[in-house]
Amino acid sequence: MMSKALKGTFAAAAGVMLGLSGVAAAQAQDEEPTPSGASGSIVFESDGIRLHGNQNPQAVVMGIDLGDGEARTVYCIQIEVGLESDLIHAERPWDSIELDNPDALPLVLGVLLEGYNGNNAADLLAAAGVDGETIDPFSQDEVAYAGTQAAIWELTDGFEINASDPTEGEAGVDTAVLAVHDYLLEIAEPVDEPDFEPYFEVDDSEAVTDGTKVGPFTVSTNFDELTFSQPEGATVVDENGDEVTSFADGQTFYVEFDEAVSASVKLVTDSIIWTTPAGRTFVPVDAEGADVVGQRLILAEEHSSEYAAELEFEIVVEETPSESPKPQLPVTGSSLTTVASIGGAVLVAGVIAMVLMRRRAARADWGSDA
Repeated sequence: MMSKALKGTFAAAAGVMLGLSGVAAAQAQDEEPTPSGASGSIVFESDGIRLHGNQNPQAVVMGIDLGDGEARTVYCIQIEVGLESDLIHAERPWDSIELDNPDALPLVLGVLLEGYNGNNAADLLAAAGVDGETIDPFSQDEVAYAGTQAAIWELTDGFEINASDPTEGEAGVDTAVLAVHDYLLEIAEPVDEPDFEPYFEVDDSEAVTDGTKVGPFTVSTNFDELTFSQPEGATVVDENGDEVTSFADGQTFYVEFDEAVSASVKLVTDSIIWTTPAGRTFVPVDAEGADVVGQRLILAEEHSSEYAAELEFEIVVEETPSESPKPQLPVTGSSLTTVASIGGAVLVAGVIAMVLMRRRAARADWGSDA
């Protein structure tokens, strides 16, 4: 008998890849590429507070503009390395960051997730029990930042804050900064490195054909959301048969073909939302995108971006001989596993290409090095 099986070819996948290359090339005409990940310009928000200890660094409050005009809070993770504030800073994975104590980064991320992220100064000071302190002439943001930076430097650089005279400020500032520092180091738990690259995978291990319906497929992705248009000749549905127009992590879906004939379906995405999470590290790069010596930074505030692109994910269904009395996926040949893995890999490659294309970022021309 004949049963429907899922099948794909490398020729089809290659065609999709060429389409993705075209998208990347078109985008590159208007935007400078970077070696990897997100990138942006340093923005100085205030001079911050000078800390006292075995070293006396300045906890300058700063952020990174990843291309949308907003400064997202970052921290220094190398006291004795100069900040190259005029250079673009590009995202890098942890294992490429040269630190005196690279093993400290999981605990640094734990501090970041509990510490000042640019929006929670009042809550952090209250949690540390110092929201009633007089901190003039400094702001709550500066105090919360200084306490968080002091905790980070203790982990990465062996900074030892002077408990009797921790800052350049008056008694209230000293008390508040020291309390935030102590609070964060007491409660922070190590957190693994966040995803550096986007991924999209489809689990087809339970997929079968049932009349015109094929599935289930289960999505595994770190995209916030991927939206798409319904394909011609088929409808993407959930387990209840309701139409689906977006994918998220853990989602299950089916493909319902209009007719029980050999067919293929292509899902063309409308947009992809990808988040650069807190804990990502950034390094200064030269005009060619190569890393240069300079202060490494770590992101305290996540950043979500929406990307529009025509990325295709293809499933092909065709008639194949089967000895089984019940229609099911073939054991041999080019199966859905091949197609799903090809489609997923192509999609991820395309998205990475998009993510690597840095938007134009206005360079900050004010402020000073840390």
